[in-house]
Amino acid sequence: MRVEEIKKARMGQLCLILDGKEFLLNAETVIAAGIAKGADLDEKSFRELCRRSDCDRAKSRAMWYVSRADHSEKALYDKLRRTFPPEAASYAVARLKELGLVDDRAYAKRLVVNLSEANVSDREIARKLFAKGVPRAIADEAIEELSPNPVAQIAELLKTKYRNRLQSEDGVRKTYAALIRKGFSYGDVKEALKGYSENLENSEEW
Repeated sequence: MRVEEIKKARMGQLCLILDGKEFLLNAETVIAAGIAKGADLDEKSFRELCRRSDCDRAKSRAMWYVSRADHSEKALYDKLRRTFPPEAASYAVARLKELGLVDDRAYAKRLVVNLSEANVSDREIARKLFAKGVPRAIADEAIEELSPNPVAQIAELLKTKYRNRLQSEDGVRKTYAALIRKGFSYGDVKEALKGYSENLENSEEW
């Protein structure tokens, strides 16, 4: 296969024309391989060039993704697979892990802290972590290490989001049900509501 022409293409790619057919390859890959107009490539060499091009392009795309938002390893791999073959996607994720740009444990900890500060229950945090592709063991580890006392979380919600609902028996019942739906346990909700009522009674007596 003879390289008849090399033309600039979009987004860091070069268009190689081989035996009358056009192929878009990563520009850095082509340059690093020393490919020039007039070069002869056998089938094996060309397949290897395409493989390296896919890997390099996948790595570049992965770096763009993580520059815009945090990703778990699985989420990044799944996103890359929309465009690239499995080997290229795996290569890109592995390289970003080596560079410290993708770290499931660090990602899980950041997410747990952010969600905990918003008084999200441990159960709901776990659900969100799994949905983001974080492995169960890493999710459980981050939650156990960083998640605050659920009763304290519920107490904060009772003082803020649900405060106006607690003026009637029906409002208390609806609040109870809403907190259960958010993933808090029956026992924790009951304890927090009891504490809220006692604090309210004490403040009124005072």
